[in-house]
Amino acid sequence: MSRRAWLALGIGACAAVAVGGTVYAFGGPTQAQQDAERVLTDVVPLQEQFGEAGRLSDPHWLVYDPDEAERSREFLPSPDARYRVVGVARLPAGTAASIVATPAYAFAPADPVDVPDVLTEFLPAQARWMSSAAFDRRLLAPGTGDVTGGRFFLDPSTDSLYFDAVEQT
Repeated sequence: MSRRAWLALGIGACAAVAVGGTVYAFGGPTQAQQDAERVLTDVVPLQEQFGEAGRLSDPHWLVYDPDEAERSREFLPSPDARYRVVGVARLPAGTAASIVATPAYAFAPADPVDVPDVLTEFLPAQARWMSSAAFDRRLLAPGTGDVTGGRFFLDPSTDSLYFDAVEQT
């Protein structure tokens, strides 16, 4: 091969690396895009887990290990694997209002805390969340699923259920 051919081949390779590096550095998915891709919309696992609340639809939820960031710094495995299951789903019309109206549950106004940013767009804008320790116990009762702790919030005006639960494995 001539010197000119080798030079052209070298310049072409450098250009390909430069373009590829630029696409990798600037064209990859942003953190917000990666988070949005983690949002799940499958209703079946939620219905199996929280079916006591009623028939669920239009879910948007996440499941992740809340200790993952700390473990990656410590390089130690977690002694007890647990996963946070957090999200929002809809109930059939009138279901949330009828549950909240049940005197035995003693619902009171309460707002969800630590809502992941990627889920805020799926929450009803004017929600008036209600929560009840007795309702939480009903959804967490033995035999209703693998979730061992959590809180559940209902918005009667939109028939929305917000859940923030922990599953111990």
